[in-house]
Amino acid sequence: MTWEFPALLWLLAPLAALGLGYVRWLRRRLARGAVAFPLWLVADAAGRASRVRRYLPGGLFFAALVFLIAGVARPVVPWPTPNGIPFVLVIDVSRSMEENDVLPSRIEATKIAALDFVNGLPRATRVALVTFGSMTTLVVPLTDNRDRLRDAIRALQTQLRTQLGTGLVEGVRAVTGEAGPPASGVQPGFGAPPGSSVPPGSGAPRAQPDRPRAIAILLSDGRASDGVPPLEAAEEARRQGVRVHTVGVATTKDPTKLRSGYWGVLDDDTLKAIADVTGGRYYHAGAAGRLREIYRELARTGAWEPRPTEVTAIAGGVALLLFVAAAVFRYSVYPIH
Repeated sequence: MTWEFPALLWLLAPLAALGLGYVRWLRRRLARGAVAFPLWLVADAAGRASRVRRYLPGGLFFAALVFLIAGVARPVVPWPTPNGIPFVLVIDVSRSMEENDVLPSRIEATKIAALDFVNGLPRATRVALVTFGSMTTLVVPLTDNRDRLRDAIRALQTQLRTQLGTGLVEGVRAVTGEAGPPASGVQPGFGAPPGSSVPPGSGAPRAQPDRPRAIAILLSDGRASDGVPPLEAAEEARRQGVRVHTVGVATTKDPTKLRSGYWGVLDDDTLKAIADVTGGRYYHAGAAGRLREIYRELARTGAWEPRPTEVTAIAGGVALLLFVAAAVFRYSVYPIH
């Protein structure tokens, strides 16, 4: 916290001295009252008010003065403020998302987490929704219509295959409106060999500005089957200024335990490389609860930023409420004569 006029805070010192003087005066006044009045009246007064209530009106009054002085000094605090950065949810809807190692299933846990994410965003933040499976679909273009997004998320259905890279390219296009150049001659949906994953360390981190043009949240549970190679899609996202956070959802890497076999085994290396290239982070979710935590964190850290904001009005409002409370306790709840 900083102050526009910090010198005014020195007024708190004489206020503290005044408060101590008030306490001493009140104690002497009560002591004199005990001598001047009959004992039964003193006992009755002691029964009607505790020590805390006796000093409460004055305490509230001096607390109001503290907030009043603080308000005059014009405090400035880092206040969470919507940053206006658009988002795109890029969600894997391949058939392996029906696996139930993450309960109730990978796709249902993803829907719940995505709904939490949408609910945690500032009302004016625009969000797009893209899915990828055997085809890539812009389900919802950039919008601040929350009902439309929620309905689309709830209606997600699984498909065959996993066009991960193509899905990311479509997500970038959704938040930038720019198609960008083809990825090394590989057209979306064609030519990439099955299992075109990225070996560890092949995606070197690139410098990314502190404030990205847009943020993509890419969720997948398996590995790319065809389409644009994932790392080339990540390079395109970096060129367009889109930061990509990747989320892997799965609990096992044993293909024999999955109905979808090899294609349902989480490809951590590819997802980590995509995040590294674009300046994002990789998250692993092995449970539905963890997946929801990840999406809530991304909504909180990605859509809000602390900005210096003067809170004089808040300090003044608190001071006014304390003045009113002091008056109520002084003249109604516990009148001091």
